[in-house]
Amino acid sequence: MHAEASREFLTRYQAVYGSLPHVDRLLDAVHVVQLRPRESAFREDEECPRLYLVRSGLLKQLYTTEDGSEWIKSFAREGDFFACPIALTPGGRTTFASAAIEPSVVEYVDWRVIDELGETDIAWQRAIRLGFQRLAELKVRRERDLLMLTAEALYRQFASDAPELIDRVPQKDLAAFIGVTPVGLNRIIRRQALLPS
Repeated sequence: MHAEASREFLTRYQAVYGSLPHVDRLLDAVHVVQLRPRESAFREDEECPRLYLVRSGLLKQLYTTEDGSEWIKSFAREGDFFACPIALTPGGRTTFASAAIEPSVVEYVDWRVIDELGETDIAWQRAIRLGFQRLAELKVRRERDLLMLTAEALYRQFASDAPELIDRVPQKDLAAFIGVTPVGLNRIIRRQALLPS
């Protein structure tokens, strides 16, 4: 299998931001992996200096507590990138896990390939900077939402921002994302259904 999603993303990126040199070097380093539901792209506390791109399917990025409970930080669907930023640093290890919710196909590249391109070319430096700016924006937004919004408001926001995921994400995972029990999520959903459209 070839790096279809990565090639498509790079084509879109270059149409907006300009040419990137040595694209073939990056594409030659892309690996494609198929994941079954509940299979991990990576687990907690692993060396995993990889940047992933979802070609098809749906994954969750999660923390697991000592009692086995999951707290979901984010979801990644078709066209989304994911990685554990700490694991991209030399000697870094993953602090959370990523697991497939649906049968999924992901492409990944060793971060060191991207880092080397950034060391030698300003266009790649810009691409890396833009990527980390986007990641920082997503992390700040998620942090703000968890601190400022009620569980009900988090559910409404998720339904508004990603309506196509409401039916794809299992309720237990959605509950773990907004920080309530599945029973609590059921109550929220019932209350939302009673609101006028």
